[in-house]
Amino acid sequence: MQIAADELLVELERTDATMQQVVQSASQGCSHAFERRLDEQLRSLRSMLGTDGVQAAADVIDAAKHVLAADDPAVPLLMLSLARTTLAAVIHRQATGVRLRAA
Repeated sequence: MQIAADELLVELERTDATMQQVVQSASQGCSHAFERRLDEQLRSLRSMLGTDGVQAAADVIDAAKHVLAADDPAVPLLMLSLARTTLAAVIHRQATGVRLRAA
């Protein structure tokens, strides 16, 4: 199944919004509802990304959970930042490839 470039970019925006909430809630724990939201986000990303992107998506969600659970979130926040940058690069690369194939 081919995912449209716009769908990929919308999913990236949705992920970024969720990660902003994670950053704002650093070290405050993770409610069951928010953990389900993170897991749903990962499932959504998995369904859209190729094999290269699945690990990047998993890394973002894993880092987010660490940020929420950490007593001192400094290192987990850095890990989350790096993982988000990697995921964004993967999604943009895939979206560009989709656009090129469609042209």
